[in-house]
Amino acid sequence: MATYVFWSVVAMTLVSGLICSAMAVSAWRNHDQPAASAFGWLMVAAAAWAFMATARLLTDQVAGAYLFDRIARAASSSTAPLVLVFVLSYIGREDVLTPRFVGSLWLVPTSYTVLSATAPFHDLVPGPESVWVGAWENATVLTVTEGIPSQIDLLYTYLLLAVAFLLLARFLVRSRAIYRLQTATVVTAILVPVIVNAATQFYQFSHPGVDLTPAALGLTGLVLGWGLFRYDLLDVTPLASDILVDELPDPVFVLAEDGRILDHNRAAETMFDADPLCGRRLAAVAPRLAERLDGSSVYSRSDPTSEEVTYFDPQVTSIDDQHGIERGRLIVLRDVTGQQRRQDRLEALQAATQQFITANSVERIAELTVTFADRVLDQDAAAVYVHEDDRLRPAAASDALERECTLTELTVEDPDHPVYTAYESETIDRADVRDSGTTMPFRYLLLVPIDDHGVLAIGSREPGAFVTEDEQFATILARTTQVAFTQVDRERELRQSRQAIERRNEQVAFFNGVLRHTLRNALLVIEGRANHLRDHVDDARQRHLDRIVQWCEDLSELSEEIEAINDTVTASEAQRLDRIDLGRVLSDRVDALSEDFTDVTIELAVDDGLTVLANDLIEKVVDSVISNAITHNDAQAPRVEITATEIADRVQLRVADNGPGMTDEMKETVFERNVGASQTSHGFGLYFVSVMMNLYGGTVWIEDNDIRDDGTRRGAVAVLEFQQAETQHTSRSPENEQA
Repeated sequence: MATYVFWSVVAMTLVSGLICSAMAVSAWRNHDQPAASAFGWLMVAAAAWAFMATARLLTDQVAGAYLFDRIARAASSSTAPLVLVFVLSYIGREDVLTPRFVGSLWLVPTSYTVLSATAPFHDLVPGPESVWVGAWENATVLTVTEGIPSQIDLLYTYLLLAVAFLLLARFLVRSRAIYRLQTATVVTAILVPVIVNAATQFYQFSHPGVDLTPAALGLTGLVLGWGLFRYDLLDVTPLASDILVDELPDPVFVLAEDGRILDHNRAAETMFDADPLCGRRLAAVAPRLAERLDGSSVYSRSDPTSEEVTYFDPQVTSIDDQHGIERGRLIVLRDVTGQQRRQDRLEALQAATQQFITANSVERIAELTVTFADRVLDQDAAAVYVHEDDRLRPAAASDALERECTLTELTVEDPDHPVYTAYESETIDRADVRDSGTTMPFRYLLLVPIDDHGVLAIGSREPGAFVTEDEQFATILARTTQVAFTQVDRERELRQSRQAIERRNEQVAFFNGVLRHTLRNALLVIEGRANHLRDHVDDARQRHLDRIVQWCEDLSELSEEIEAINDTVTASEAQRLDRIDLGRVLSDRVDALSEDFTDVTIELAVDDGLTVLANDLIEKVVDSVISNAITHNDAQAPRVEITATEIADRVQLRVADNGPGMTDEMKETVFERNVGASQTSHGFGLYFVSVMMNLYGGTVWIEDNDIRDDGTRRGAVAVLEFQQAETQHTSRSPENEQA
């Protein structure tokens, strides 16, 4: 009767088959996970091997024993290729698993299986006649004698397993530390049946027909399956001990995909004063922290005993497997209290900048500086000294200073005083003013020069109270104060300059008015006397009187033009600009000029509805440009073409002639004040045009005309660009008139 040893082997082999079958089913259900499909096929082969080995041990029929043995051999022969495929999938080398490569792995197992199935037709593999009966543990065991093909298949199996182990070892060395435990687990799980098989093959510790390898496969399937489908062999639980450092001062958490805390260090436990933390969701332990993991905001936590606030920057690291799939998150709370304090100081300074900009006196700026220094520098006192009359006068000081002494007592006149030395050297200094001879209740000072305006002094009673960060922010505050002081000085100078200009304008206007009034009266007297003399002058000399009267009329008109120009120059933009119908102005001026210059052909082409921003002097501007084109035209048939069109948001007036044209140098200088002053408009010339176009917000320039005469280019084009009236609101616009 068989002993319990025999039945134990049978039971273990059968249980192994059941375990491998269960793992195959689990792999099918989780086939979307990496390496799950390869693992499933490996478990199918292992289960077939275990079930057939169990059946062979229990059967007492020769034919049945041979059939079960052949199926078991086919399954065992497929196990090694499936192990290699599983390893390649596990380490993320699916690219190698091409159909050609996978097919080549089964050449030897397929050949051995075919030879075993066709054994009755050849002598390469022993047939059913090779089955012999033996006894083991009081049980009858039918055993099949193996041949050379079986040895070749065994050698091939060990070769593939060796390659699989080498790949795992290489991955183990090159992978990050967090994956080494998993890889070691896979190696161990596969190595167990290999060792058992090697012992069965090379050390006869039992009956030759008894193979314990199928029984060992159950352990392999159980370990790998449990790891793959319970913890994915990549879950963070078995990794925590590799990535947590308990001695870190920063709190550290390891979270599962669903937000559960899987592990933490002592700093985290101390901070949240909760035991246990593992297994609880982070959202329940620290709700505000959980909300900030997916953003860039800082997490703050106050100490209930000291009421101090500590700021943390949550650093979230994804724990990914070799397939790039996130398996969890590592949370490190980096203490950024110092950085946050610096940011708060900068934000406070930024908020105070607007107050500095609007401050209109040195005293107000100094008060703002002291207030800001008291609020953000965490020191005992502050003061702003300004330089006046070879001394440094405190323009503002902290309340703590004013309680100890008056501002007059804080005045520094001694050039050897540390405050005065810092001002003259323009260098930041940390001074001990105990023996300075000045009433200063705070012995230790941080002195920051404010350019040539003065000094910012920060006071403390404690030695070594000023750190680098305090110096940096005091420097920023001093520079802001300097800018504000400079702005006040410039605004004062600007006000003085504006007042001086206004006085000069009033004086010029007064004398211009007197001059125009006197000139007009004188012209009226001259014209009246000339007309009076007509009755006393013969007809031959009447022309002299006509000339005098004409000059009087021209000078009177010129006086009115100068008054209009002066009013335009001194007026604001809203006062000087009006809507002008450019087409009407051009039509009127062309008609008038055509009567004066009958030998010149003047053509006019103007788009409808062109309205520009100008004033009544635009007629003189147009006259100047057209007259210049006519008077300097030396062509046999003088011709002037005038066009006005809308271009984008501007109106462009072009006056083209067929005269001699201009050199490039002349184009650059023709609008200067000292060029061509007697050409047009009572001696104003094109300089007058340039001035008026600038006042109108327009531009003027000269271009070459595209006229050829005997191969030589002739002519010039004066281009004037005006603002369109429709794009602006002026003092005479309908909108303003309604207002």
